[in-house]
Amino acid sequence: MERMDTNTATPDLNPNDGLPKKYIRTLAGDMKIVEQGGTPDLAPLTPRAIPAPAPVPKPVPTPVPALELVPAPPQAPLPPEVSRVGEKSSPIETYASDFSDRVKKTGAVTATILAAEQDSAPRPLRTEDIPSSSKKNLFYSIAGTMLVVIGAGAAYFSYTHFAAPPLPAVIESVPIPIFVDEREQISGSGAVLLQAIEQSVSRPLAPRTVRLLYTASSSTSDSIFSSLPLSAPDILRRNVNAVGSMAGVASAGGGSASGGNAQSPFFILSVTTYRDTFAGMLSWERMMPRDLEPLFPSYPAAVPQTVGTTTVSTGSTTLTTSSSPQAAATSTPPAPVSTPVFRDEVVVNHDVRIYRDAAGKSVVIYGYWNPTTLVIARDPGTFAEILSRLATSPTQQ
Repeated sequence: MERMDTNTATPDLNPNDGLPKKYIRTLAGDMKIVEQGGTPDLAPLTPRAIPAPAPVPKPVPTPVPALELVPAPPQAPLPPEVSRVGEKSSPIETYASDFSDRVKKTGAVTATILAAEQDSAPRPLRTEDIPSSSKKNLFYSIAGTMLVVIGAGAAYFSYTHFAAPPLPAVIESVPIPIFVDEREQISGSGAVLLQAIEQSVSRPLAPRTVRLLYTASSSTSDSIFSSLPLSAPDILRRNVNAVGSMAGVASAGGGSASGGNAQSPFFILSVTTYRDTFAGMLSWERMMPRDLEPLFPSYPAAVPQTVGTTTVSTGSTTLTTSSSPQAAATSTPPAPVSTPVFRDEVVVNHDVRIYRDAAGKSVVIYGYWNPTTLVIARDPGTFAEILSRLATSPTQQ
């Protein structure tokens, strides 16, 4: 078997020899050649030699040319400085210097300067210099101002006297336990309040009428009784309520058999408990007549009346009457009491404690209308009048 020489050229069996030569080899073209029974050009690529870069020559330094220094031209010498020691400097110009120069040039004196200043000063306008139109405007301004002031005054007077009529006086409603005929407001506290009650007692009151005495604060804070300078025990003061209590002046309609006055003060006290207040009143009995002396004073002592001797002669008959002391007559005098102390009595079916003097006259009396209403009065007549009004009062029903 002969060895095939690979270096010999093989016959070109490529069917595309008659076709134009392609310069671009593709995979599709090779596949097509194989399908047609040909052999694609599978010659190995010939490596291409890359030429080596030429060496870069070293730069040759360029010599720097030497600079020649040109000397500067000589300067001209400066002129010598002139000395100014002896030369005088010009002074600063001021208003004073200018004024002085002006006076020297014009030859003016002080009088002429003052006259010139007065002439240059602003002068007030004289009356004859004011034009007539300005005078009219001034007159109209003054007249208009006066009319405005008069109109404002008239409007104020009309508003105060006609547009706003005075409101009616409002009388404060004081809650009271009984019906009263008169009302009087008093003020003060302590001795001043006590004196105000005495003055009200001295003012006349119609028979069988009652006058209410009240203060501005008696309906909301303390009662009049609690504001008086009394030595009443604390157990009594603590149990007195301001609401429902009252003070007043009553007229019993004349003297009574017990020696009562026709006009005297009284107290109606709204109390919390009967037991505590009654115990307080019992402990106060020893000092009560002295504490209430300004309101319930002692009666004056009775003055005995003397009947003189009279002799009447009628012929032979002579009538002689001897003089003897005789006490003033009273209607149904009470039995004399040896010692003035509080005693138990009954007035209009109510138990009371009454203090009578040595002559048996009632000085002060107190008792209960019900367990919560305590009455302090001068005599049984006034006490009965107060109880009768309590019986008809709607607040006590």
